[in-house]
Formats: sequence, structure tokens, C-alpha cells
Amino acid sequence: MIKKLLFLSFIEGAVVMAAELCGAKLLAPIFGSSLYVWASVMGLTLAALALGYFFGGLVSEKSDRHPKKLFHILIFASLFVMFMPVLSRYVIPWISYMPFLVAVVLSTFLLLFFPVFFLGASSPLFIFIQTKENNLAGKVSGTVYAVSTLGGIIATFLCGFYLIPVIGLTYCLLGFGALLFISSCIIFRSYKMAHMVLFAAFIYLNLQFTLLKNTQLFFGNSILGQLEVQDVLNEKKETIRILKINSIIQTEMNLKTKLSVSEYVKLLDTLILNSATPKNALVLGLGGGLTANLLQEKNYLTDGVEFDESIIDAAVKYFDLNNKVKTICSDARYFLNHCDKKYDLILVDIFKAEEQPSHVLTMESLDKLKQNLSDSALLIINWHGYILGEKGMGTAILNNTLKRSGYSVNICTSSDDENYRNLLFVCSLKAIGSNPFQLSTIPEKTDLVNTDDRPLFEKYNARANKAWRANYLNYYQSVSK
Repeated sequence: MIKKLLFLSFIEGAVVMAAELCGAKLLAPIFGSSLYVWASVMGLTLAALALGYFFGGLVSEKSDRHPKKLFHILIFASLFVMFMPVLSRYVIPWISYMPFLVAVVLSTFLLLFFPVFFLGASSPLFIFIQTKENNLAGKVSGTVYAVSTLGGIIATFLCGFYLIPVIGLTYCLLGFGALLFISSCIIFRSYKMAHMVLFAAFIYLNLQFTLLKNTQLFFGNSILGQLEVQDVLNEKKETIRILKINSIIQTEMNLKTKLSVSEYVKLLDTLILNSATPKNALVLGLGGGLTANLLQEKNYLTDGVEFDESIIDAAVKYFDLNNKVKTICSDARYFLNHCDKKYDLILVDIFKAEEQPSHVLTMESLDKLKQNLSDSALLIINWHGYILGEKGMGTAILNNTLKRSGYSVNICTSSDDENYRNLLFVCSLKAIGSNPFQLSTIPEKTDLVNTDDRPLFEKYNARANKAWRANYLNYYQSVSK
């Protein structure tokens, strides 16, 4: 029996990590994966585990070593895990109408607290049942936690590198929940009809929306999150093809003209002149590939770097990526660290939904980038639209980091509305002349810079990212009413 209990402990540890990873991913399409979301996920996961450990300890005090109570706790845990996709589909969207932070915390609580609480409560019972003598308590508890942690490690790698991108979040949670449920029934040789009814009902509810035919051209879970491609009609009844990551639009293409309808891409088109002779360009953050296509048409031989292979496939299949664009699947910073090629234009467009990864635009990476810039080359960075107050601190830090790294900087935009615009940082190692799209408002003064040792964007863009996601949700919800 001891070996069987250790096997269950291994599965329990695996299910904890699968629930945490998938829970964060289930929240991402509505709330993103910003610092607020991950803080909520990690904080509530730890709270649920702590309370679960405490509850499990109380239960073990008041029972003999018969595994009946452990069986019921594991059954409840498995059923709550299988219920997570149902909640994310039918309940969380309604909660998103509440104030942003309240909605994030409440949604995280509903998704994660109960499955993780019961999983945590099982650990003291695993130890209690297997401890026959007091002097063996240390060895037994160490073995149980080691086996459980090993299960968590394996599940983390398995979910992150294979299961979530390949079979999706719903089937991943169904699989882990069913594994725990069935294993518990077999090992304890017990089940109740109510348990089986709930087990079958949760599978049925999940399959109702996973097997439904939807209007998307593509829908799946990739490394960066939930990936969607679909066609929609604009107010002029034109068909617009959109690429979304975590429900945030990354690429918008007029299906008839094959051109982007995004304002910042139109601004980019205005700022970059056609080249009389072929030049080299690099796009960090390929997305749907429309900016790479634009540069290719302007006589730039373009390399496109994208972290997610699924997005490269979508760019080729759904957004007519120019076959002359050379695609590289890599992290932008990793690519720059190993790149010796000179470019006449580098476009940094590394948004993941509403977030901008801190590690790509540090002083160290910007210094390294100088080696990849030819004489009179331009470095253009796509950025969120906020520039004032606390929401604009990330913009101020980027501006200061660029200038401290030796770049001349112009900040350009085509709109005065902070909430619904992008900024383009146009940079060069030589002086840059003014242009009609240059921002009239000067960023806040700051001495802060973004470095490898102190990556600040995650913190100082948090308010901007929160506001942007909230505005996006409000707009989406008002349109859908």
C-alpha cells in the first residue's frame, strides 16, 4: 500500500503544477499575463496550499490511519481541477465586468483556490497514513514531499513544453484530473455514485465547448498563450483578418488589400522611405508578418524573429507572409546576443498581448545592438501610448535608457489619445531631424534606466498594462452587448 500511496502522491504533485500553470493560462485571454495576474495566481496558490496543509493536519488528528478521508479529499481535488475550464468559459467572463484588480483576484480565487486547497490537504494525510512510528515521521514526510515535488517538476516541463501547446488547456486539465480521479478509485478500491455522476458531468460540460465548431480560422494554445485567427467585418463591411494572443489583437489585415489597418503600421509606412538600393532590415517580433511585408516592399531584405513557431506558421498560412522574408524562431535577446549581421533598419515590436518583455531593451542589449547597426541606421521601437504620470513611467525609463545608451530619440505618434494609440521610438546613433508626427509632450524626467541587473519595465509598465487591458475589455464588452 505504501508504494501505491507514493504513486498517488506523485500524481498529486503533478496535478498541483498543472492546475497552477493552466489556471494562469485560462486567465490570460481575459486579463493578460501581467505582473498583477501572476502575483494573484502565485499568492492565492500559496494561500490555498497553506490552508490545505493546515486543514489536512486537523483531519489527520481526528482520524485513524484508514485512508477513507484521503480518498474523499483526492476525489474532491480531481473534480475541482476538471471544473476549472468550465468556470473559465462560463463564469470568469462575467466577473471581468467588475473593476480590474477585483476581477483578477476573484477569478483567480474561483479557478485555483479549491483544487489547490484539497490537493494541499492531501499531503499531511499521505504522511499520517504511512507513519507507523514517531521516529519515522521525518523520513516519511521527506519521502512524500520529495515524490510529490518530483511529480510537480515533471508536470511543469511536460505541460510547458508539450501538453499545453499540443492538446490545449481543457484537455490538459481533464487529463490530469481524470488521472487523479481514476487512480484514487483503483488504489482505494472505492467510489460513490455521486462521484461518478460529477466526473461524467464535468467531462460532458468540457466537451460541449471544446468540440463545438467555431468561427475562428485557427484556435489553440501556443507558448505565448491563447492564439486565435479569425475574420471579422469592420464598419465599412470590409473583411479584416485578425491575429490575437490572449484575446488582444496583434495583427489586423484587410483581406482584400493584404495591408495592415493598424494606425501604428500606417505611421511606420509614412516614416520609412522606399530604398533606392536593397538594404537589410530586422523585425524583432514578427507577429502576422505585415510589418515585415511592408519593409520587403520598400526594398529591405528582411529577417523576422519570432519566439513562437505557431505564430510564424499563422503568418505564413493566414497573413500571406512574403516568402522572401527569412524567419527565425528565437527569443529576440538570444538572437541579438548571437547575431553579427549589420542592419540598416531594426524594428522592435515585441508586444506579448499588452506586455513588453523587459530583457530585450536593457542598456546592455542596446549597447550590443550598436554592433548590428550600419551607418545612419534606424532603430524603431513600438511602444504603448502612455506618457503622463505613473502610467507613463515605463515610457520615461525607455526614453532615458535609450539616451543613456547613446541614441538620439524622436517619439512619434498619430494620435493624441493615450489610451488608444501606440508610440514609435525612432532612434539613431546620429542626430535625427524632426518630423510632423513627433510627440509634442515630453516624457517625465527620470534617472532610472532598464538594465539586466534591474529590469524595471515589469514594474513600471504595470499600471499602463493594467489600464490598457481594462480599456480593451471595456471596449470589447460594450461592442458585444
